[in-house]
Amino acid sequence: MLAVEMLPAGHGDALVVEYGTAADPHRILVDAGTFHAWDGVRAELLRRRNDRYEVFVITHVDEDHIGGALALLDDPDLRHRVDHVWFNGYVHCASGGNVLGPVNGEQLTRRIVTGGFHWNEGFTPRASAGVGGPVGVPRNGPLPAVNLPGGACAVLLSPTGAQLKRLAPVWQRVVVAAHLVAGAGAPGHTGSPRPHVKHVPPLPNPLDHAAITCLAAKNAADSSEANGSSIAFVVEHGGKRVLMGADAHAPVLAGGLQRYAARVGEPRPRFDLVKLAHHGSNANISTALLDLIDCRRFLVSTNGDNFAHPDDAALAKIIEAYGGGVTFYCNYRTGRTEPWALHGPGVGATVTFPRPGKQALRVVA
Repeated sequence: MLAVEMLPAGHGDALVVEYGTAADPHRILVDAGTFHAWDGVRAELLRRRNDRYEVFVITHVDEDHIGGALALLDDPDLRHRVDHVWFNGYVHCASGGNVLGPVNGEQLTRRIVTGGFHWNEGFTPRASAGVGGPVGVPRNGPLPAVNLPGGACAVLLSPTGAQLKRLAPVWQRVVVAAHLVAGAGAPGHTGSPRPHVKHVPPLPNPLDHAAITCLAAKNAADSSEANGSSIAFVVEHGGKRVLMGADAHAPVLAGGLQRYAARVGEPRPRFDLVKLAHHGSNANISTALLDLIDCRRFLVSTNGDNFAHPDDAALAKIIEAYGGGVTFYCNYRTGRTEPWALHGPGVGATVTFPRPGKQALRVVA
């Protein structure tokens, strides 16, 4: 069994990857959403009262991924469920110096270090006696693969060392501007951006194959250093595969997937589920990337706040790439996703939402 449950994380990610058997389940927690969405994420985690997490992956330092992580590692009812944490701090982005990050990253650093969690354990070269090396992909050689308890394997696709180094000076500037001492960690939790609804233009009328082709032709590129540092990986278990795209850049994911294709001996690797990078942003999905993925089922984690994700152009690219027959699993009904649920079947796309009364959406690979 391999499944992903998308929790109500606002416009961010909070994902529980579950694998194993009903008698012996194992889980990975990926991010914890925005701070504003924490109450809903917390309620879902508490509902899963027997959960323990083989690893808590905090993919990068943007608030819609790290905001809830700060709250979780403070929470006396939940923090004990976590032992191992994968998170790239400043020490993993640049040689020398101490462990530091931008403001939320600095605060997370303090919690990891003082909380006694195993930080990037097993990754080399070690940053210090108590901190493992960067969670990332080397320039050459095989992709890093981590065997997890319960028989799953996590194969890293992103970030590269170059992406981590690009983030280092940005973090340094943010920390200095916040009047923090680099490497000392920081208490507290800075305020999160207030969620707001962004205007969503209507879908083309009619939404036919010509309209899909027109939408799919729109291209963009993500230049965010934080997104570029995202930890993206494949979970393999029992012959099933799930691609967890975080907010990774499309060219970096494509590079990782080319190497993954060589690993598995498939020119276009098969995936049972793909969690779309950056909540379905057109800037993180490209035709070149989709040419390296054989999948028909895609996860979209966002309520559309602040950025109005997923982008129509991104969904159209996916429909165009596979000629229809695709399913988008969305954990929120929004002004963006509802029209696709209504009109998508006409172009070969189905949209699935949580059942009435449910706050999370679980999808089995």
